[in-house]
Amino acid sequence: MAVPASMTTLNMSGKFTLNKALSHPPEEILELQGVQMLQRKAMGAASAMFTVTMTHSKNDSGEETLTLAQSLPGFDLGEPEVKVFNWQEQTRDTKLIGTIVTKAKRVKLDEVENAYLKEEWSADTVENGVILIHAVPKEGEWSVYQTWGIADINGEKRHVRRFAFTGPKRSVEHRFVYDYLGEN
Repeated sequence: MAVPASMTTLNMSGKFTLNKALSHPPEEILELQGVQMLQRKAMGAASAMFTVTMTHSKNDSGEETLTLAQSLPGFDLGEPEVKVFNWQEQTRDTKLIGTIVTKAKRVKLDEVENAYLKEEWSADTVENGVILIHAVPKEGEWSVYQTWGIADINGEKRHVRRFAFTGPKRSVEHRFVYDYLGEN
């Protein structure tokens, strides 16, 4: 389901679920991140029930933030994650892949180095900027750059996340497309 026509990267608040038909399979990235096979298979089978609720706001310091509350029946995905768009490292313990160090900021596409991360964004996303995220595990075995925004997919505006993953075994580029389920 498409996002509302008024949604831009300036406010991506809403409830979403991964559209498996329009996305690359998430199991490959989970495997490269070291998630065990049984967990990957179970998550893949249950991914139709996965939801993420995003709340776009500003914190007490006036910095732009995106709070992500994820749910998947049968899995404890932990506490909501707050991404602060200040490019400062934030450390977070996750249930699946351990301790992750992330940083996030809003950028114009000319600031993004990887060409794949710049592809197919809507005109308003190009104008307002994408959300750039970098994540590494505390042990540093892999690295992923992501761009998040709104893209035109098959004639519909969709929330999209593009990934450029670099790991010890191989590097991959993936796209996740989300269905909009409604307001928070």
